[in-house]
Amino acid sequence: MKKTSYEIGADYSAWENLVHEMFVDENGEAREPTDEDKKYLENCFLEIKDDAETKFDNMGKLISNLEIEADLIKAEKDVFYAETERLRKKITTCENKVKSVKGVATYLLDKLKLKKFKTALFSFNIQNTQKSVKEYEGFFNPDLIPAQYLKREISPTKVKEAIERGELYEKESVMDRGKLFYMENGVETELKYVNYTGGQALIVR
Repeated sequence: MKKTSYEIGADYSAWENLVHEMFVDENGEAREPTDEDKKYLENCFLEIKDDAETKFDNMGKLISNLEIEADLIKAEKDVFYAETERLRKKITTCENKVKSVKGVATYLLDKLKLKKFKTALFSFNIQNTQKSVKEYEGFFNPDLIPAQYLKREISPTKVKEAIERGELYEKESVMDRGKLFYMENGVETELKYVNYTGGQALIVR
């Protein structure tokens, strides 16, 4: 019966305990294991290693197969995206045409000083919509807007660029892990409330 990852891990923990027992006598003093002890430990470890190797082989095969499947799905998604993008552009074109024609109709109603106009087929009505806040396209300058009306957030790109220039830096101390520092008027200062850490990635080839 194949062992699970948890069973293999438990076997290894038991092996570590066995090693400790082999190198310590009943009084807790260090002792030299006999050749027979060493051979037993070696055989136990090889058995665990064989189980682990089988388990890793199986996991490697599964990872490889899933990555191939993911690549196929991505390729299918790209085809779907291309078609979706084509349809999106057609929708946008139609919507822009609607806006343009509505603009002409609104202009005529405004010139005729009417809020409504009814034909045998359609009714045209000017209605007020909910007000919304928008920027003037091409003219918006955040430097001219009071800070309380702007959304403030950290810029990861700006932080990384500052690190590359050496303006922000890390320290080797374990206590400072994940922190960034900079010099201000000759004084080392921490960049508060910013976490700069990386994770771990398992690479399977």
